[in-house]
Amino acid sequence: MKKILIACCASLLFSLSVFAQHDAQISQHLLSRTHYNPAAAGASLYGNITGIARQQYVGFTGAPQTGLLNFDMLLPNTSSGIGLSVLYDKYGPLLSYNPMLNYAYHIKLGDNQHLSLGVAAGVFLRQYDASNNIYENIGDPLENYDGAQEYLAPDANVGIEYQLENWIIGASATHIPQFFEEETVMNPTTQYYAYSRYRFEIGRYWDLTPGIAAQYDGYSVHSEINAVLHYLKLFWVGGSYRFSDVFDSESIVPMVGLQLSDYVRLGYAYDYNLSSLQNYNQGSHEIMLQLRFKTRHHTSRTPRFAEW
Repeated sequence: MKKILIACCASLLFSLSVFAQHDAQISQHLLSRTHYNPAAAGASLYGNITGIARQQYVGFTGAPQTGLLNFDMLLPNTSSGIGLSVLYDKYGPLLSYNPMLNYAYHIKLGDNQHLSLGVAAGVFLRQYDASNNIYENIGDPLENYDGAQEYLAPDANVGIEYQLENWIIGASATHIPQFFEEETVMNPTTQYYAYSRYRFEIGRYWDLTPGIAAQYDGYSVHSEINAVLHYLKLFWVGGSYRFSDVFDSESIVPMVGLQLSDYVRLGYAYDYNLSSLQNYNQGSHEIMLQLRFKTRHHTSRTPRFAEW
């Protein structure tokens, strides 16, 4: 029995350590990329307030729950964008908060051509609370650990983004101070992102935007192939295929969205797991609400692509 308990504890610790290595997963990141790349702050013709709620691995006890709130806008009569990103993430006894202030400087290189440089600063807070853990032998101090731990440290991200008409490419790094720390379950590892997408205008009414994205956590590469089809800026449908390392399938993600008005968007994504976990959960659900407002600046400062 003790061997079984040790194996279970080791499995839990491994799961938590793997979770600590990753940033929270967001399926609709195309509409909220400022939380991992500050260079995207103010890249749109509109100011944006984006809220995302995600329930991962439905039916799996202690599954991750994520909330993300993003705000960004281009400052009037400047080439500077600002933003705020607040991330909440809970997985079992681990609870994380990550508020960040974003700043981006947009350099016009030519007609419909911009280079954006971004930096973000904030804090990372992670708490571990074992008070709700269930143990077989309550009286055994080796099994019954109800302690709590807390990790609080400064955090910083950097990023770069290039836009040319309907093409965009970007790269960023998050949790830079943690690169110099010893890795534990409590502190995050530095993450590296890269992405690119291109929007094809299909006639007068349709736009097709295929893209690729990759994330490296220091141990493995998690990649994504995605595509989104828009109709008259009234609605969109799309999907993505996620895999790690050498095409080790992770999930497929269908998604839909509605433009309820010029200033309100609503989106939904469903993750169907393709790994060994698919037998133990009913997938992941994610909803997105985005409010937009006009900013007082000349619209030629950013390309048409940025509206999507």
